[in-house]
Amino acid sequence: MVSRRKQYGTDPSTKITALRVLVVIIVGVIAMRLFFLQVMRNSFYQEVAAKEHYGYTELPARRGEIFIQDYASGETVRVATNVTLDTLYADPTLIKDPKIVADRIAPLIFNLETERVKDEQRVQQEIKRAQTPEDREKIKELTDEELYTQFYQTIFDSISQTVRPQIFFDPLPEETLNEINKQGLVGVEVIDGQLFAYPPKISNIEYTASVLSNYMDITPNRLEQILAGKNRYVILAKKIDPEVSAEIRQLIEEDENKNFFGLGLQEEYYRFYPEAELAANALGFVTPSGLGQYGIESKYNTQLQGKKGVFQTQRDGSIYGRQITVGDSVIEPAQDGDDIVLTIDRSMQMTIESMLARAVEAYRADSGQVVVMDPNTGRIMAMAHYPSFDPNNFSAALDTEEIALTPEEVESLVPIEGEEDSFWFYRNVVAHDRYKVMREQVEDENGNVFYIYKRFKNWIGLEAYQNKIVASPYEPGSIFKTITMASAIDDKDVTPQTAFSDPGVLHVDEYEITNVSDKCTGYVTMVNVLENSCNTGVGWVAQKMGRNLFHSYILKFGFGERTGIEFDNEHPGKVAHFNQWADSELVTHAFGQGLTTTPLQMAAAYSVIANGGQLMQPHIVDKIIEKNGRVTETQVTPIHKVITEETATQVTAMLTSAVENGVANNAQVDNHYIAAKTGTSQTYKNGKPLLGAGTTIASVAGFGPVDNPKFVLIVKFDRPRSSEWAGETTAFLFSDIAAYLYDYLGIPPDKA
Repeated sequence: MVSRRKQYGTDPSTKITALRVLVVIIVGVIAMRLFFLQVMRNSFYQEVAAKEHYGYTELPARRGEIFIQDYASGETVRVATNVTLDTLYADPTLIKDPKIVADRIAPLIFNLETERVKDEQRVQQEIKRAQTPEDREKIKELTDEELYTQFYQTIFDSISQTVRPQIFFDPLPEETLNEINKQGLVGVEVIDGQLFAYPPKISNIEYTASVLSNYMDITPNRLEQILAGKNRYVILAKKIDPEVSAEIRQLIEEDENKNFFGLGLQEEYYRFYPEAELAANALGFVTPSGLGQYGIESKYNTQLQGKKGVFQTQRDGSIYGRQITVGDSVIEPAQDGDDIVLTIDRSMQMTIESMLARAVEAYRADSGQVVVMDPNTGRIMAMAHYPSFDPNNFSAALDTEEIALTPEEVESLVPIEGEEDSFWFYRNVVAHDRYKVMREQVEDENGNVFYIYKRFKNWIGLEAYQNKIVASPYEPGSIFKTITMASAIDDKDVTPQTAFSDPGVLHVDEYEITNVSDKCTGYVTMVNVLENSCNTGVGWVAQKMGRNLFHSYILKFGFGERTGIEFDNEHPGKVAHFNQWADSELVTHAFGQGLTTTPLQMAAAYSVIANGGQLMQPHIVDKIIEKNGRVTETQVTPIHKVITEETATQVTAMLTSAVENGVANNAQVDNHYIAAKTGTSQTYKNGKPLLGAGTTIASVAGFGPVDNPKFVLIVKFDRPRSSEWAGETTAFLFSDIAAYLYDYLGIPPDKA
């Protein structure tokens, strides 16, 4: 017979066994948790404990400087450095008489230009919201006196406010915010997913802190301090002029009556570019948070920024976190960043940038680029862009202004795919002449909603930061004919004297290849083909080589892959595999269509011809100087042999003839021979080529002197509107820059 105790599972031995198992499980879980906390997460929790028990002060590292060289004077010049400027702050709780402070401080830190810009922005905003012409007429800019009065009042209010009117907390999950809202706390509010507190309205700080601590990772005691809202730190001015800083410092130090007790000056590092826009697209800039953007500042951000140090002091356990004067303090010194010296020549860069800016404006191009490279070393001597930007005020490149569009023009706006409220406005559809327009919704005082339209003041916005020489591929057009001819001569498919009867038109697939010059028709040599830039002639040459061979030479010249220059965003260009080429593409590739390259790749390719056949790796960093004194110099790096020296000599002579006797004659330089080729490439819309001025990319590539080249020069205009042809636009700037280089480098005349 089974007992009732066992029947209902109440045997004491069973209970004891179950209890033992439960205890073992609990102990096991606790042991595993302790192992995880004490061993696996040991370093993490040590850091948390240290932050609670020790006071940390970060010691800033000085960002490394960037230099360029002036080869004429032998000097090294800073183009990116650091300045230390003071920030003026106040503790309103310590200021006895705000009026005395405001009376003395406001005149010292008032900046009329800054306040005028703010007022102009105010006026623009009010005009947007004005309903009638009469309302707009009432909107006036403040006078200088009114601006100062307004500024003075702001300073006075800032140092008078001992309690902060508003505090906002770090983002919290939506569920947490909803729970806080349900508590109905006075002086606490959730607005648009953000938690706010208003200290003057909180009647019971202790209760409010105890409730909020249930939803936040902050102790009640600390929350009480926060919700009290004591205004202990107000910034009055940043980047103060050193002379003004000295005057304020003297005012504080000689303050016998303690009227200025509560004011302080704090040093802050700022990135400064002494040469302003010089080489800006190569340098990039540094954000206020210290992050390098674009160019060298981005590529070498880690090496330049160094490593912050730490000053650590032990604190007591009170809510005030008082520093303990007896005990260990730890100092981990800051490690300053490395310095970088670039290969750019300051005088050359400055002169070329000036010449480029004038030419882009004169020929009414969208933009322009120039690169100068030493063909024997790969050293970049100049890298110029226009338009550009000032890295000291880089955000100005994104400044916008309102534009007036007619209803018909608004209707014609073309939405930009992937960008909400952004459109293209075409000034000339045929010429693909367009600029970006941003739409903004505004509301007037009566709640009426309407749209306004803006454009970038510099017309291009973010594009101003781009290093197009490295990052923007394009179809090179006829300057690529030099590569085609060099490949064929090197393979002995043709010689400079090889002749053929050019019919003036070449039929391939469904296309008809024609020429611009009448001189291409008839009996012509390969010299004539380059002189007159004959599409049919180089097409015939490409057909003689065949796809496989021509493709292999294109790759050998460095096209289709990055050069390895010291920039993050270098584009490799695009060269499809020869198996994918149609018959027509074999021909069009011969004169630089259907493939893309960058101006830098083209400079490297022309250097092959200039230096006797060797492809060199371009570089813009000369050396890196570490703070320990170690110097790492960039080594000259030959990549491989592309063509023979004999081929290079023959092609150089052909390019010289192209300048002296051909369509590149506007690239001539007085008293000097120069080897060069012009190129005009089409742009497209919806797959169809555009025609006429303002639709082309015009470029010239060349080098000099012809017997012992010292420089390779690439000049490129994007959509010049004075003429579609490179020979009538970029050729003139090429000639001017080449003349300057001959003079600057001290190269004697070689032409009677």
